[in-house]
Amino acid sequence: MTDKVAVYGLGNMGFVQAERIAKALPTVVYDLSPERMAAAEAFGARPMTGPADVAGCRFVVLCLPTPAASRAVLAAIAPQLADGAVVIETSTVNPDDVRAEAKALEGTSARLIDASILAGVSQMAAGTATLLLGGDDAAMDEAKPVLDAIAVKQIRFGALGAGAAAKVINNAVAHAVMVVVAEAGSMAMANDVEVDKLVGLLSDAEMGLHRPLTFRYAKRVMDDDYAGGMPLAAARKDSELALTLAQKSGVPLFAIQACHSIYELGVAAGYAEEDYAAIAKLWRDWGRPAAPSA
Repeated sequence: MTDKVAVYGLGNMGFVQAERIAKALPTVVYDLSPERMAAAEAFGARPMTGPADVAGCRFVVLCLPTPAASRAVLAAIAPQLADGAVVIETSTVNPDDVRAEAKALEGTSARLIDASILAGVSQMAAGTATLLLGGDDAAMDEAKPVLDAIAVKQIRFGALGAGAAAKVINNAVAHAVMVVVAEAGSMAMANDVEVDKLVGLLSDAEMGLHRPLTFRYAKRVMDDDYAGGMPLAAARKDSELALTLAQKSGVPLFAIQACHSIYELGVAAGYAEEDYAAIAKLWRDWGRPAAPSA
């Protein structure tokens, strides 16, 4: 067995990823499109003809459109995998999907790691993508030549599936923030606020987009310290002002309106005088941890 890599999936992201891998390691590729496989020959990859072609590969990279496609590929190639092969799942999937893929490899000596891609196609091509990793450290260490070829920036999040979870969470935050930002921009334009200056304000590391994460969650919630600071009751009052401003401006709110309910619940739970980061304790009250145990 050599350091040869088999890449399954040559969509927009998979194609560019395969090109990066092929610059560093011998690479074979498979896609349902013969045209995509033929195009990959231009950067030195060799098209596969079937599952048997994976037998001599030390690494297998999946970049497929659905979890079902990943499971189907693994079911087809599992009997052919080389002893000790490392399968690298780079598709966007949920942790349960990754664990289901691991079950598909039971009975083989192959190991699976998840390496979710945090980037667009242009970032992957430029080498500025980030890999969010989960799985066995030894398998990740062994796969380092492939991982480094894909993206130099890598973050190990923990057990198998943790990288996939981190990507889904990151995307959920980005998509939710996009709604909040759209609402904020509409409120700004309706009240003669210069939007470019609002962008500068919200981008400040001490202001709205950053500080709830980098200070209130990273310090207060993680340290379980809610003494002092801005009281939750005051945050609720500010939220009420925002709702009133939007109503008077004729701006429909969805995300900001929904978030106000949490502040009402926090006050009702008895946290009114604590720093408003104490809303995180509601999840603890509901039986879900607000932060890791000390």
